[in-house]
Amino acid sequence: MSTQEIKGNLARLLATENLIVEHRKVPTASFDVDRRVLTLPNWDRASSVVYDLLVGHEVGHALFTPNEDWRDAATCPRDYINVVEDARIEKLMKRKYPGLRKSFAGGYAELNSQDFFGTEGSDPKEFSLIDRINLHFKIGANSFMPFASDELVFVVRIEQAETFNEVCQIASDIYSFVKNSQEESIANINANEENNANENDSVGEKSESSSELEQDRKESDDMEDSDRSGNATPPSLSDDMDMEFADDEDETSKTQQAFDSASNQLTDIHSKTVNYIELPESIDLDNIVVDWKEVHDWIEHEYSSIDESRLEIHNNYIDRAKKEYREFRSQSQKEVNYLVKEFECRKSADAYARAGQSKTGVLDTTKLHTYKYNDDIFKKVTVLPDGKNHGLLFLLDWSGSMVNQIHSTFKQLLNLTAFCKKVQIPFEVYAFTNDWRIVNYMKDNNLKEVSDRYDFAEYNRSPKREFASGEVSISSEYFNLVNIVSSRSNTRDYERQCSNIWGITYAYDRSISSCVKIPHGLDLSGTPLNEAVACMNYIVPVFKKQTNVQKVNVCILSDGDSCMTGYGRSTFDQYTEEERVYRARIGYGQSLRDRKTGRIYPMFQDSFHSVTNTFVKQLRHRFPEVNVLGFRIMSGSHLLNFVTNYGQGYDGYDKISAKWKKEKSVVIPNPLSYSAIFAIQQNNLESDTEFNVESGAKKGEITRAFKKMLNNKTTNKKLLNSFVEYIA
Repeated sequence: MSTQEIKGNLARLLATENLIVEHRKVPTASFDVDRRVLTLPNWDRASSVVYDLLVGHEVGHALFTPNEDWRDAATCPRDYINVVEDARIEKLMKRKYPGLRKSFAGGYAELNSQDFFGTEGSDPKEFSLIDRINLHFKIGANSFMPFASDELVFVVRIEQAETFNEVCQIASDIYSFVKNSQEESIANINANEENNANENDSVGEKSESSSELEQDRKESDDMEDSDRSGNATPPSLSDDMDMEFADDEDETSKTQQAFDSASNQLTDIHSKTVNYIELPESIDLDNIVVDWKEVHDWIEHEYSSIDESRLEIHNNYIDRAKKEYREFRSQSQKEVNYLVKEFECRKSADAYARAGQSKTGVLDTTKLHTYKYNDDIFKKVTVLPDGKNHGLLFLLDWSGSMVNQIHSTFKQLLNLTAFCKKVQIPFEVYAFTNDWRIVNYMKDNNLKEVSDRYDFAEYNRSPKREFASGEVSISSEYFNLVNIVSSRSNTRDYERQCSNIWGITYAYDRSISSCVKIPHGLDLSGTPLNEAVACMNYIVPVFKKQTNVQKVNVCILSDGDSCMTGYGRSTFDQYTEEERVYRARIGYGQSLRDRKTGRIYPMFQDSFHSVTNTFVKQLRHRFPEVNVLGFRIMSGSHLLNFVTNYGQGYDGYDKISAKWKKEKSVVIPNPLSYSAIFAIQQNNLESDTEFNVESGAKKGEITRAFKKMLNNKTTNKKLLNSFVEYIA
């Protein structure tokens, strides 16, 4: 967890509310009382003590400064209110959290030693009253600020102030006192000037009786003085100008201005501006998630509307697909049974590890004869605590790059769902896709076929939902989660689901999707993986409530990184002269903020995998009981990039590579975001685990076939063992 996250969490704890904490490139901290947003600067060079001081001070405003216009209650400049209010809220924070006394004292002492208040080399007596009050309450008694007896009254009043109304009254009184003192000073100056003028008049009368020579010499000297100054200025006018300048200076606190200016030194000049984005508070799951009943009704509706010219070809294809599906189901029973056995063994072992024994209080008659040397002669009972029940959510990549392995991936998925059915683990399988929106288009326009792709493109370019500024774009206009298989179905419907999807993936695998009909909405499309992960924030609570499970495992089966993920970005439209929100790309320089957990996730790389890692981390932090398991299907040439992007560096890569070459699959150690991530070689998914040789085969052929069968079984078992570890 970064320092910024730690300080943000500290702010929430001190404020006893879920504040919005933002770290931005600003000179000083501030708190928006109305929006409840605490803005902290990127004080990269600030010590921990100074950071604590800053957080404690701003949280004080959050807790104790009311959201009202101070000008209604005070007749003084803003700085006077700020100085007095700072003293009040810091006093209240120290009273509420005594541990902050050390942070306030140490932080201000450190900043003062660096001359943040601009007082070095200055005489404290020359400071204005508001500056002396500011230094007295921030630096403390060690500042030795001098106060006259009539000024000390205000110091005592500030120390005793408890409410904001008192602050306004004290600040107004201080300002009035300063102005009255200035007026008295001006009056004294004017009185002195009048006395000097009277004395000059007396001297003038005496000079009239002087000789004409002395008068001529005086006039000559006055002319020389006028020439040297360039313009003769009456002394009284000059004094008035000085007093006006002094009045302007007394409107502000020089020490506070110096502090704000010096604060810029604590921020690195290379510090970057952060753009915060958030997940929507809620989304319309009914529009984003397509329920399995709607999906399979649509598939069968599409098949029923096939042209007669293609009907025979399509039916032949369906018959072959169903035949192979039944054969696969029969052959895969061994793997499913192996999964069940491993699951039950691990579950039993876990229960035994957590088992405890307790005495019943009933004598064990078989031990009575040992009473002289054995104190333990009571019967015992073994207590097995209830284990946690699990649920599984599968996310299947339905993108174009999966065309060569979509069928083999679905085979593995079928084994996992069959296992879940057998051990009664609730599950849902979602295919994430951009293509289902064409179904909405067809239904909206009552179409049986999409003959004009231009019209559909225009339909896509007409979004029906406005983007919310600063929110991740999760909308059914751009992606859907198609619920292709569900445990909520009975046995008959479950077979119907598996058979329908098998037929579609079988067509892609045999490269005959151009000959047979692929239902609209289920063409392979882009890879909205990040949106699918983000949706789990809303699906997991619903799934847990419906199934009453305690632990959820999210399994992602994909062959690559996500496509672009968008968010609502606000900009000024120079043509309409209005603010406009458009869909922008999430990437480098932005931070995902989760208000529910208080976590902030900076994105330091402008890459697709970086955004995916961010969304996976956020999901796991919001739901600690959720395991996010990644299954990446890929070729060997992509292993290095995959380990680098989703694992922690190159350490141990030689071992990973060697295991990959030998077993065709590997569990990536120390994943950056996933609970566990599995790399599977795409060719290995199609490997046959059965011992098949032709009749009359030679001894060498039989040996090679037998070794291949054993290797493939070993590979599958190791992978399945790793999977079972997380769900047992």
